[in-house]
Amino acid sequence: MFGKIVVMSLSLVVCACTSMVDDLENRVQQKLQQMLAEKFAERLTDGIDVVVSELAKSGGYLNDPLVRILLPPPLGIIAGVASELQKNPDADLLQTLMNQAAEHAIPVAGPILKNLITHMDEPTLEGVLHAGNQGASQYLKQHAGDMVQTALLPAITAELNANGAVELYGKLLDIKSKADSITATANDVQQTLETAQQLQAEPENIAKEQLAQYVAEQAMGGMFRKIAQQELSIRQNLQQPML
Repeated sequence: MFGKIVVMSLSLVVCACTSMVDDLENRVQQKLQQMLAEKFAERLTDGIDVVVSELAKSGGYLNDPLVRILLPPPLGIIAGVASELQKNPDADLLQTLMNQAAEHAIPVAGPILKNLITHMDEPTLEGVLHAGNQGASQYLKQHAGDMVQTALLPAITAELNANGAVELYGKLLDIKSKADSITATANDVQQTLETAQQLQAEPENIAKEQLAQYVAEQAMGGMFRKIAQQELSIRQNLQQPML
């Protein structure tokens, strides 16, 4: 009888010890995940500073194929651009002015994104950490994209009007419109119908008054592509032992 009591007591002690070990392991794992998420947020914030600083430099957009803002439709559709427009130096000038406006405006995006990261609660931050290689970039774009675009728009609008880009864009649109009219007149009815069908599949044309909105959207999109690059690098580094 006494032996049975001893065995039962030992069993209870073993069970209790096992439960304590499991609980300790869970707490350690939770603490590790918390530390990892905090380190990820810290490095992501630094990465945003790097991206914004690079884009704000002279040529930050224009000289980087990943983020360069191209001429909007219909000017940016090579198949639809008349030969004289392709050779027109004003087209290159317009692209330069658009990219410069983005470079000058982009610094306003940094504080917006970093503020969003700062105010993430622990479950959200850990969820972003485990959301995949572009999880953080996608989260930032989803929750702060509209705010960034709204912040960019006034500065870009003012600069494009001040540097003559809007007027220049209107001039190039007129040139293309006249070239298209000449082409349409020279073609027969069937060719005209085929051209109309082709245009329906092309991106929506950007009107003169929509130029600033287009540049703001493209500037924001380019920034998030750069942030996604930073995020991938951060995730790869986090896989190494933290110092």
